[in-house]
Amino acid sequence: MKIDFTKIEVQVSFDGTKQTLNLAKRIGNDMMFNSSVICDIGFEELARQIYFSDGEVDVPVEYVRPLLQVLADCRYIACVRRYLAKKLNG
Repeated sequence: MKIDFTKIEVQVSFDGTKQTLNLAKRIGNDMMFNSSVICDIGFEELARQIYFSDGEVDVPVEYVRPLLQVLADCRYIACVRRYLAKKLNG
């Protein structure tokens, strides 16, 4: 599944206001350095790809759950977690 972490568009108010966020560097860093999730070298490579990305990154199915755990551990705001959970879970 491909996700562009540089263009995460989330609804930030009840009136439908949206904001586009570039979270590639933050998510990549959190995956590698700030989470309780320790996966494997492939997960670390995915963190690196996300961090340095300028567009879509292919997230392998086996890393969906660990990535969702990173988002929970690092306390991302709810609208970001909802958006990425929806994308990652199809």
